[in-house]
Amino acid sequence: MAPVTRDSEQPVWLGLPAVAAVVILLTLLKLYVGARSGLVFDEGYYTFWSERLAVGYLDHPPAVAWMIAAGRGLLGDNSLGVRLFASLFGLGISAAIWRIGTLLIDRRTAALAVLLYNLTPAAGLGFITTPDPPSVLCWVAVTWAIAEFTVSRRADWWLVAGVLAGLGLWSKYTDAFLAPGLLLFLLVNRERRGWLKLWQVWAAIPLALLVFSPVIWWNAQRDWASFRFQGQRTVTDGIDPHFFGNFGDYLGGQALYMVPILLLFTLGGIVLFFRKRNDPRWSSLALPVWTTLPALAYFTFHTLHARVEANWLIPLWPSLALVGTVTVLALWDRRPRLMGALLAVQVALGLGLMLTLYAQTLWQPFNLGGADRTSETRGWAGMEHDLSGLAAANGAHWIATSANFGLTGELASAFLFAKSRLPVRQIDEAPRWGFLPPTSPDALGWPALFVSQSADPPSASFGQAKLVGTVTRSGGKWPLESYSVFLVSAPTAKFRADFPG
Repeated sequence: MAPVTRDSEQPVWLGLPAVAAVVILLTLLKLYVGARSGLVFDEGYYTFWSERLAVGYLDHPPAVAWMIAAGRGLLGDNSLGVRLFASLFGLGISAAIWRIGTLLIDRRTAALAVLLYNLTPAAGLGFITTPDPPSVLCWVAVTWAIAEFTVSRRADWWLVAGVLAGLGLWSKYTDAFLAPGLLLFLLVNRERRGWLKLWQVWAAIPLALLVFSPVIWWNAQRDWASFRFQGQRTVTDGIDPHFFGNFGDYLGGQALYMVPILLLFTLGGIVLFFRKRNDPRWSSLALPVWTTLPALAYFTFHTLHARVEANWLIPLWPSLALVGTVTVLALWDRRPRLMGALLAVQVALGLGLMLTLYAQTLWQPFNLGGADRTSETRGWAGMEHDLSGLAAANGAHWIATSANFGLTGELASAFLFAKSRLPVRQIDEAPRWGFLPPTSPDALGWPALFVSQSADPPSASFGQAKLVGTVTRSGGKWPLESYSVFLVSAPTAKFRADFPG
C-alpha cells in the first residue's frame, strides 16, 4: 500500500475522485441490496408508522416515519421506497466527514477517514431504515457546522448547528449527548471559552429546542410517554452481576461494527489526544473527541446495569473514525510496513464482513439458525398470500396479532406492499399504538384472523376461536417460523379493555 504521509505524495487512491467513486459504488450496492431484500422487524414497524404520520411515537422520535413516507412517495410501497433515504444519507455522512477532516486536519486524513468509515459493517448496514441513519447524519452535520465556525469564525454557523441539533433530536434522543459534548469543547480551552461571548452560541440552544418543540409538545400531551419509555433504560438499582458480560458485549459490538483494528486505533487516539494535547496535530481533534466523550462515558456506565446494543453508538463513529485515522497516519512514518499491513487487514475485514452480510441477506448461503438476523427479511410476501387466502375462505375482515410489534409491522407492511385492504391490528400494548386513530373493533368487522406462534386458542380475548390453518414463513433454503391462525369473534371484556383506541 502506497505511503500516505504527506499531501504532496498523496496516492491516487486517496484523491477525491477515487474516494467519491468508492462511496458512490457502495451506495449503489446498498440500494441494490435494499431493493432485493425484505424488511427487518423494526423496519416493518416503522413503515406502519409512516402510514399515519405524527410528531411523536412511543418508541422513538418521528423522523424515521417521515423519512420512510418520503421514500414511499417517490418510489412506491416497496422495500426500496422504505430504504431510499437511509441509503442516500451515507453520501451526506461521507461528505461531512470529508469536510470536517479537511477543515480541522488535512485532505489525506479526511480521505482515509471516509474510506475507513464506509468500509465497515456499521456503514454497510446503513440501508436498513431505523432511527440511526438520520441520527448519524444530524450528529455529524452539527460537528461539521462547528468545524466551519472554528476555521471561518463566522458565528452564524452556530445557528446552523442549532437547527441541525434540533433535527437530530427528531431522529433519536441519543443526539442529546451532543449538548454536553459541545459544552465541554468550549469550556476546556481558554480561547474557546471566549466564544461564549457570541450571542449566536447561546441562540443555538433555543433554536434547537424550537425545532424540537413539536416532539416536546406531543410528549407533554401524553404524560411524557416517549421520554419516559426511553428514560427507563437509564434507571438502575445497582450493579448488574453480569457487568463483565455486558462490558464484553459493549466492546465486542463496537469491534464487530467498526472492525477491531479501527476500534483499537480510535481508543489509542483518544488516549494520545490527552497525552499530547499541546501538539497541534492532536489538538485538532478537540471537536470530535470532546463531542463524543459524554456519550462514550454514559454508555460505558450503562454496562454496569444493562446491555448496550451495538447500534447505540453509531452516531459517534463518523467523528471517531477521524480520531482513528489520525492515529494511523501518526504511526505511519515510524512503522510504514506494519501500518500498511494493518490498514490492508482493516479494509479487507470490513469489506469482507459487509459483503458476507449482503450475501447472507440475498442468498442465505449459511445456515446460522436463530443467530441469523437476516432471516427477519424473508418470507413475509408468502405469509401475506396465505393469510389473504384464509381470510377470503373464512370471511375474515382483518388480521389480529398480540404482544409482537415486529410481527404486526411486518404483516402490515406485507399487506401494504401487496395493495391489500385487509387491516392488521395488534390487540394489546395500547401505548405503542397511540398513533392510530380511535377505532372500534366492531367497526373493523367480525370475524377476524388471529395470528400467533402459540397453538393455544386466544380464549381470554375471544369467546369464539377456531383453528383454521397454519402458515409458515420461509425463505431461502430453510423454513423459518410457523404460525397458528384462528378465526375469532365474540370479543371479551378483556379484549375491549386492551384494544388500542
